[in-house]
Amino acid sequence: MPRPTALLIPLLLAATAASVVAWQEHEQLASQATALHKAALLASENDSLRDALAAAQRGAADAQNVLRRSQIERDVASIRGLSFTHPVVYQSLDRAGIRQVVAGKLSEQYTDQEIRNISTGYSALGLLPPAFPLKQTYVNLLGEQIAAFYDQHQHKLFMFQDASLENAQNRVILAHELTHALQDQNFGLLNLALEIKDNDDRAAAASALIEGDATLVMSQYMVKDLSWHTLADTVTFSATQSMVEIRKAPRYLREMLVFPYLRGQQFCEAAFERGGFPALSEVYKNPPTSTAQILHPEKYFSQPREDPVQVTFSNTTFQGRQPLSNNVLGEMGMRILLSQYVDEVDAERFSTGWRGDRYLVFDGGKILVWKTVWDSPQAAADFGGVFLSLCSQRFKIGRTISRQAWGGRSIQWHREVSAPDRFFTQITTGPNEVVFILAADQKSADLLEDQFAGASHG
Repeated sequence: MPRPTALLIPLLLAATAASVVAWQEHEQLASQATALHKAALLASENDSLRDALAAAQRGAADAQNVLRRSQIERDVASIRGLSFTHPVVYQSLDRAGIRQVVAGKLSEQYTDQEIRNISTGYSALGLLPPAFPLKQTYVNLLGEQIAAFYDQHQHKLFMFQDASLENAQNRVILAHELTHALQDQNFGLLNLALEIKDNDDRAAAASALIEGDATLVMSQYMVKDLSWHTLADTVTFSATQSMVEIRKAPRYLREMLVFPYLRGQQFCEAAFERGGFPALSEVYKNPPTSTAQILHPEKYFSQPREDPVQVTFSNTTFQGRQPLSNNVLGEMGMRILLSQYVDEVDAERFSTGWRGDRYLVFDGGKILVWKTVWDSPQAAADFGGVFLSLCSQRFKIGRTISRQAWGGRSIQWHREVSAPDRFFTQITTGPNEVVFILAADQKSADLLEDQFAGASHG
């Protein structure tokens, strides 16, 4: 019989072996824990170092940006021949922040219903599709395109936070926006008709003045800052700039987005040729009041100046209802409208004789009253003919159901119909005046003609 101790030896050995294994595992785990702890400390130190380095780099970049901003401010003031009366206030935003500010600015100036009514008016004219989401499209367009912008209400310049001024293209953009700060401090941008709600044509002309001025300064700054690096940054910017939203936008929005910069610069160059930037500064005392003056600077600079004819209606209500839209399209708007149906040369030719217009829209866009004034009977007749052709294509108008003339009353009219829900009337109410009326039924068409064109049906 073995002794009891003999049975204990293998148990003790087993226990010892287990203890050794356990100890080894413990030591290994402890070693790993220590290594992990050390690694964590090192990672934390590295993160802190990286954060500190990033903060230092951001601080250095911010400091460098401040220096560059100061230099660009001096360059812009020197080019424009104006002085900053007080420091420019800057604020950096990310892309989402820019979109938020743009949406907020829209909401400050227009209610959502007002924007829908504007869209309905454009749709009635044939510039936008029905029920077009104008506000969201506008926010998307500007959110995509804006790298910086100046707010004349807050008197503050907003910049995209990742737009380093080490990049030449960003310096050029800043030069443009700093010109707006100069304009605001010297002329007062809120004094211009930028936000007038019942005359889009006049607002577009005011915008063309300030954007054309800033584009002219920007162009001169670009030449001053010209280098291969500048050219490379410009090419890179052009190649990488997102164009998704602007390509999706209707033609009217695309064209009117470009108009103040392209046509505005041409107008400002015409002023510059008359005496440099001092001559351009004089324009702010008596700004252009129509896109016709922007497109044809000679109309602005002629003596006497060719200002637009103010078209009014003695009563803008119809059957007790206020119009959803009461506005002016203007020559540029007419040119874009026609260019959707005829070539660019004809669109320009048929809109050039514009002297004034005003349109009213009712009944969700089903009713349009549009009075136009022209510089000659021929220009009135030409536009009347091409607009009739446009409406014929748009509404599939098929036949004339009535054509009359009143002796001695200078009112001539004819009506086309695309039965059963669209009546079109074109009425010549004077040598240079044409009134267009679109209605959904004959009774409304008759009442509209009586009220807005004096064409009695009794």
